[in-house]
Amino acid sequence: MKKIIQLSLVLMLIFTGGCGMSKEKENGKIDASSMADTEAFKDEFTREFLTSNEEVEEGYYTFQSKTKGYTMLFPENAKISSGDYEQIENTYEALSFSENLNEENITYFISTNFEESSHAGNISLNTKILSRVSGYDGEYSKYELNDKTIYFGEKQNNDKGFYSYIAYIKSNNTDKGIRFIYNGRCLDRDQSCELSPSNIRGKIKKITDSIKFK
Repeated sequence: MKKIIQLSLVLMLIFTGGCGMSKEKENGKIDASSMADTEAFKDEFTREFLTSNEEVEEGYYTFQSKTKGYTMLFPENAKISSGDYEQIENTYEALSFSENLNEENITYFISTNFEESSHAGNISLNTKILSRVSGYDGEYSKYELNDKTIYFGEKQNNDKGFYSYIAYIKSNNTDKGIRFIYNGRCLDRDQSCELSPSNIRGKIKKITDSIKFK
């Protein structure tokens, strides 16, 4: 009788544990025991946006918007600000994330605004909004990549030690678009800090080019 009770308890634990794991998988949550040891996964709010603990590229994971409107590469040690986050159903989402690159003595801040509306196709309006918010007064270059068109601008000030990258990413097939602003600067101005435009541009383009509209 005792063995039967013990066997029943074991089977119950297996069953409830299996249900728990299935439910966690169904909810899209990542098992805490298998999480990567990075700042993105350590931060509870940021972790809500990451689809898996598997790197898609070295140092990057897959981010998925809570609107389900798009995905993109997300740096392993960046954190999303819960205080800046805003969502309106599945048609609008604003968020920001930042990271300190201590070895490079650089800190950066990125803000994105996703929108699905008829206004997304108004390139002039969206680039004007970007210019006003970022203080950018230059022209935007344009290129197409897969199912999207990207309009981008950049500015730098070596004397003040900052670099900005501004982009509007528009879906070619839907009424979806993303306004994207990157601001980087020297983490400690008293130490050597070289903001390499080509290096920064490459990292930012990796993220903007990875955006996939759903």
